[in-house]
Amino acid sequence: MNARRFVPVFLLAAGLLLTAACSAHNDTDGASLSTSNAANGSFTEGKQYVRIAHAGQKAAGPVVIVEVFSYACPHCAEFAPFFARLRGKLPSNVQVRYMPAVFNESWEPYARAFYAAKELGVLKSTHDQVFKAMMEHYPLNSLDDLADFYASRGVDRQKFMDAAKSPHTDAAMAADTKIEQGWGIDATPMLVVGRLQNDSPDAPVVADYRSNEVDSYEQLAQLGGWLIQREAQQKD
Repeated sequence: MNARRFVPVFLLAAGLLLTAACSAHNDTDGASLSTSNAANGSFTEGKQYVRIAHAGQKAAGPVVIVEVFSYACPHCAEFAPFFARLRGKLPSNVQVRYMPAVFNESWEPYARAFYAAKELGVLKSTHDQVFKAMMEHYPLNSLDDLADFYASRGVDRQKFMDAAKSPHTDAAMAADTKIEQGWGIDATPMLVVGRLQNDSPDAPVVADYRSNEVDSYEQLAQLGGWLIQREAQQKD
């Protein structure tokens, strides 16, 4: 059985429906994976991954992997357990980051929820829970719905709403959107691998690679691990 292709489509400028910017499938039968590049321990540049031009930016910090996602993307929710397993296998010196995508207005509340959770210090404990709720068809269709959800997890509802609507969140969302455009992000979920600019935990990411076309969620996670190894082998 041949696995269907994960082929990103260019959607940054398109105001499409909620799931339109999600591009992934999860046909992970053994036959398809056993013949994949992942099984052979290598991937092809220009096919499964592409290089990201960064105009000679210096990067002396640790290796970092970024998942570009949206809570509104059902494929991101389906990929979440695969990425969780990858996280659990990473060396302690590899930093993991998340960056929400906003391909259209309907995705904006979910990005605001992410930034609010990050600001309030509850991102780690709630990130996978939001995906689980979306998979279980929990009613999370607006920022008010999301505020109720976080409140049910012990987050002060008013503080959540204040953080979600703050100028700080506006600025973070605009900055991340600009970065994603520079990386060529055109679908979710997508993995980006590079290094931090310096040793500061909050240093900017200097990206070298991003995922492109893969056959399944499992292969996407395998690609992420492979790119991390490739990045780590490069000299600073």
